[in-house]
Amino acid sequence: MKRSGELLGLAIISLNDGKEVGRVNDLIINPEEGAVECLVVDDGTRYLGVRVLPSKFIIGVGEYAVTIESATAITTLDDLPDLSDLLEKNVKVIGTKVLTKKGKLIGTVSEFYVDEENEGKIVACEFTAPNSNEPKIVPADGVVTFGKDVLVVVEDVDKLLTDKKTFSGLAEPDTQVPAGSAQETEEQQDEDNSEATRLFEERQRQFLLGRKVSKKIETEKGEVLAEEGDIITEELLEKVKRAGKFTELSMNTRS
Repeated sequence: MKRSGELLGLAIISLNDGKEVGRVNDLIINPEEGAVECLVVDDGTRYLGVRVLPSKFIIGVGEYAVTIESATAITTLDDLPDLSDLLEKNVKVIGTKVLTKKGKLIGTVSEFYVDEENEGKIVACEFTAPNSNEPKIVPADGVVTFGKDVLVVVEDVDKLLTDKKTFSGLAEPDTQVPAGSAQETEEQQDEDNSEATRLFEERQRQFLLGRKVSKKIETEKGEVLAEEGDIITEELLEKVKRAGKFTELSMNTRS
């Protein structure tokens, strides 16, 4: 799960050739599906029109990059005419008013959370109530409508709300923690980060198995870990991981 803000600015890496093919510039929201339909890509070719990456072609989202199989996953609006309607609707989510079905204003959306492993589904929205500095989280099943100006939620939304501290461990640590608890907070963060890294690596492993190495992979001392053309196996993945070359391998493969 990612905050929408964490996606912006990420490099987009083609695993086929290990190249950075652009960066995430914006998100296109599909309000009917409650999902990020596409990422808007800045690849330095704006004169060719808006370039987009459909969420369904994303292999993984890490702290450094969004990975895709190849640059061919990035396309233009001409190839996806349905996106024109979404652009006209211009639903941004962030900055919209949060309104119950009976018209009660309960806040303004400040962030939303995306399930990058489920084609960009929006899983929750964060909002701040008037005259309050404490953000609240409303899950997607409490949202009735994602609109351009208003996020409509169910009338009894209070039963669904949580705060950032209890929402899937995504909240930033409280800066005013009791004495002696700082180490525990750091340890929990380390556990969360380790689990996220493990899941991302596992997805990468499943993608890499059976592919071919497109560039010789060596240790810092010149020991050859993999030759160009080698088939990637579990044994090879373990070897390059122990040598700290897992990322380099993942960026230098072909089908």
